[in-house]
Amino acid sequence: MEIIPAIIPKSAEDLKEKLETLKGLADTVHIDLVVDEPFAKHILQKSSGRAVRFASRAQPDILKMCFASGFSEFIFEAHLMIPHPDEHIAELVKDGFSRILVQVESLSAEAFAELIHEWSGAVEVGAVLKIDTPLSSIDSFAHELKTVQLMSIAEIGAQGRPFDARVLERISALHAKYPHLTIAVDGGVNKKNADKLVAAGATRLVAGSALKEFYG
Repeated sequence: MEIIPAIIPKSAEDLKEKLETLKGLADTVHIDLVVDEPFAKHILQKSSGRAVRFASRAQPDILKMCFASGFSEFIFEAHLMIPHPDEHIAELVKDGFSRILVQVESLSAEAFAELIHEWSGAVEVGAVLKIDTPLSSIDSFAHELKTVQLMSIAEIGAQGRPFDARVLERISALHAKYPHLTIAVDGGVNKKNADKLVAAGATRLVAGSALKEFYG
């Protein structure tokens, strides 16, 4: 089991502070770089769009901070929760991200398969499914994937949301159907449910608000 800390950075300085606390504790860091409608509408409504529209505002500084010399020990993965994610991948690859996690709901199955092929050899493209998205949505390109991330909260794009236990059955079903896949789980992950998630077939647990439970 791998615990991956998740960061929703408010600014480059905020990201720097959080990365400093993770030195020597984590190998991979999960960063929600871009949050936009329709994937996290509730966040935009509560924040009036501030600090979450990284694509047009804080993102360049945040990307620079990720790959500052002081943080070269980390492997970075980006979770894109935006329409047209393909428009951002080239920049993320150029900046050095090792894994790009893309919401299945943002692209057609054909476009997702093309995205995997386009970036094969340059970066790993993983698929992310919201809690209500059918697992069958990846059937046509599952053989091309290494990683699938299942969201385990109803509203994505924020930390501290309640864990949705329906994900346990989804993990088991996905693992049985595609045993070659690495299954990551993101949302409401804590020490109380970690063992159940692993028993169901998950091998990566993305922890945000409960990160201190794992790292002290």
